[in-house]
Amino acid sequence: MSYITPENLKKFSDKFPSDETLLQNYCDTAEQIIEEYLGYCPELKSYETVERGIGSMYFALEAKPIAELTAVSADSSEIELANIKVIKNTNYIAFDDGSKFLCGVKYSVSYKAGYETVPAQIVTTGLQIASLLWESSGGNLAVTSTSFADSGSRTFQSFKPDRFLDQISLYRMAKVDY
Repeated sequence: MSYITPENLKKFSDKFPSDETLLQNYCDTAEQIIEEYLGYCPELKSYETVERGIGSMYFALEAKPIAELTAVSADSSEIELANIKVIKNTNYIAFDDGSKFLCGVKYSVSYKAGYETVPAQIVTTGLQIASLLWESSGGNLAVTSTSFADSGSRTFQSFKPDRFLDQISLYRMAKVDY
C-alpha cells in the first residue's frame, strides 16, 4: 500500500499528463527517500526484531510508533506481554519492573509499528519530493534566470529534496550508538 499515489501527485501538482507511466516511479522514489531519512517505513506494518541483549533497560525496535506488541521471547521462552511496556513516542520497549535486557540473551519481539493513517505532513513532503522528481524530468528544474539576448544563458541551482525533509524531522528515528 502506497501513501503517495499518482492520483494525489497529479492533484498536488495540478498537472494531468496524457502519459502517466513514470508517475508511480516518482511516488515510489519519494517514499524511499522519506524512509531512508526517517529510518523506518511510516506505514503500519508487522515486524520481528531479533537481537541479543546488551544489559540495557531498553530494547530498540526497528520502527516507530509501536502500535502493538504481539510476542516477546528471551532465548525462545515467552515473556508475558503484561510485563513489557512501550516507551511513548520512541521505538523502545522496557520491562515494567525495571529489569534489564540481559547481555547475550537472544530476544525476539514481534510487533506492529507505523501509522494507520500516515501523517499529512509526511504525505505532503512525499508529494513535494515526487513533484520535484517529476519536474526534473522536463529539464527545467531549478532554472533561476534565463537570458536569450546574445548569450542565451541560463543559471541553475542544485536540486536536492533535503529542503523538504527538514519539515518531518520530528518523525525521524533517533540513532543511538551503544
